[in-house]
Amino acid sequence: MERERFEILSATMLHLVRAVQEIKAQKMAAYGLKGRSAAVLCRIFEHGGALSATDLVRVCEVDKAQISRCLAELGACGFVEREDDGVRRYKQKYRLSAAGTHAAADISRAFADIERSVSKNLTAAELEVFFRTLYTLCDNFDELLLKYR
Repeated sequence: MERERFEILSATMLHLVRAVQEIKAQKMAAYGLKGRSAAVLCRIFEHGGALSATDLVRVCEVDKAQISRCLAELGACGFVEREDDGVRRYKQKYRLSAAGTHAAADISRAFADIERSVSKNLTAAELEVFFRTLYTLCDNFDELLLKYR
């Protein structure tokens, strides 16, 4: 029974990841962005329109190199501008341009619509239990991964 649960969990999680990636890719294509860059764009938007690379590492939970690549992509698209106020590069804030604010607001609305669509038959209590369980499973898998490293 436990083996079947693990196989169901693995297959279901893979299905969910693929579906989420496809939906995000379709929405991001309209802006010429990859999923991670769109997430960075939205985090800046949610935090008042300006964050440093160091702050983005913390709120996005990815490494500095990934944040640097995302910021370069967002800058090339004209969605963010770096505030050059004489501080070290990772402390400089990246501010959304008007186009970046528009794109981030649109993407955030789209993600909220997707969230409402996929949770439409669930109560708030069911969602709370689901996410608490999901976070616990993630923590348990992280702990297990440490044993394999």
